[in-house]
Amino acid sequence: MRLELFDFIDEVSNLLELNQPTFQYVEHVLTDLFENLMKKEKGDVIVSISSRIKSKESLKEKLIRNKYYLEYETAEDAVNALPDLVGLTLECRFISDENNIFSELFHHFQQTSKGTYQCVANHDVYLNLNMPQPQLQRNGFTIYRIDGHMVFNQKKINFELQIKSLVHSFWSEVEHQVVYKNTQFVVYDSFVKNILASIRDNLEVVDRQLQIVYKQLIDQSQSDREIGMSEGGFKIFIAKAINDLVALKMNETVGFTTDFRKCSSVLSQYIYIKDFVSCEHPQYRMVEYFEHFNLLQIMDFDFSYPIYLENSYSHPDPFCNIIGQYWESIINIDFEWHVFFVMLFAIEPGNNIQDFSKFIEIIKNLIIPPSWYHEQFSQLGDVNGQMCRDVFAEVVAKTMVKVGKIDIIHEDKLLNMLELFRDFIELVSMRTHSIEEFNENLEDYSSTLEHKIVNLF
Repeated sequence: MRLELFDFIDEVSNLLELNQPTFQYVEHVLTDLFENLMKKEKGDVIVSISSRIKSKESLKEKLIRNKYYLEYETAEDAVNALPDLVGLTLECRFISDENNIFSELFHHFQQTSKGTYQCVANHDVYLNLNMPQPQLQRNGFTIYRIDGHMVFNQKKINFELQIKSLVHSFWSEVEHQVVYKNTQFVVYDSFVKNILASIRDNLEVVDRQLQIVYKQLIDQSQSDREIGMSEGGFKIFIAKAINDLVALKMNETVGFTTDFRKCSSVLSQYIYIKDFVSCEHPQYRMVEYFEHFNLLQIMDFDFSYPIYLENSYSHPDPFCNIIGQYWESIINIDFEWHVFFVMLFAIEPGNNIQDFSKFIEIIKNLIIPPSWYHEQFSQLGDVNGQMCRDVFAEVVAKTMVKVGKIDIIHEDKLLNMLELFRDFIELVSMRTHSIEEFNENLEDYSSTLEHKIVNLF
């Protein structure tokens, strides 16, 4: 013969099953209500809102654990006493958001004469906001858990509202699935408690780190709203698109890939300067580039085939001429340079020699800003001043050719050369009072400048 308590448990379970439609309706109303209340006010702080109706298995466990079979005479009394027939969880991003969301509830629930708090938007829903929060759990950790009820057909349906951050939700699952469902751990109770406490502490550290990362992303996102994407955001996007494209196409055509990240950054800087600095409608150009990169993903271009320029390169500017003729000579010999120019010409479809020339001119301007450089040696007159400027531009170009590595166009090296060249030229210009004096010291100046640049690499 079975114990009476099991007959009582069966009665409660049957009553729970019988009232399922009512509980499902209440669950639906509460979910919609809190979605409307919280998402309007807290934006994307609320990650998700989940709900559940207490299962038979959970009900049996609770009836036995809390000894409801001794406290209540009828199944109906026991069901009415259950505080969490319906469970609702507001899941937020970070631990610090939990208290903010709890405080927000006071804007939507007004205290009644009986001390409970009634929902302004739905007078059938009540919360006990007088409960101290967060509450201490049996495991020693805290949780925001609020008792509530909804009046439906003149009956009170109890529900429980929890507020949990992502790491606390994760922790609840770990604790439930790993600890409470594994009775073998009871033997090692004190050891397990210490380990679990350590894991919990580490999760809170992770929460703080994630919050820092999230804030950084939000700050960047807000700054990117000026034209749909900021200068920095756009260049990062383009650089990533180029780098991903190189990896894809190199694997397809030659079976391996190289580290192209710094070259991708240079190409994105080039695109930005060429197409966006003075562009009247940058949004349209951005969309065009997005579409172009999508097209390149399905186009065929092969890194194992040589590049052909429409004609031999020649430029009246000494810097451009030296750099251009060097690149033309090694474009199909040095594989790093070859990959770089394959990508340049793929990104800029059309006349290769024109794109080649434009890229060299922009590289020169990044190292030797034209408006600033034109003022240097102006005290020597137009002709002599230009001669001095041409001489040093040639020194820079020849030194870059001497270095030869693709590093010479990496953004950090270009910036280093810009700063070095500016400081050096301003000092020499200030010390030079005549063309004779300049010519007398030219060899020393040239060797010093060359030495400084080489040392950057």
